Amino acid sequence: TTKIPVFSYESCIACGICVVDCPLSSLAMDRLDIDEYRKAYPSLTDRHCSGCSICAKHCPMEAITIQEPE
Repeated sequence: TTKIPVFSYESCIACGICVVDCPLSSLAMDRLDIDEYRKAYPSLTDRHCSGCSICAKHCPMEAITIQEPE
């Protein structure tokens, strides 16, 4: 199984770098249910994620880990 990004929304600042840098466009800034301000946070889309971990490497807050899907 391919590993996928898991987001730590407590650390995430919703900068969108992970979404921009994903080579397969597997992430989107579409989570609006994280805080009371309905700020857009990243999530994994239904597109194929290769588990390359570029998103995690480029995250300035180290808020992404690459893990086996649950």
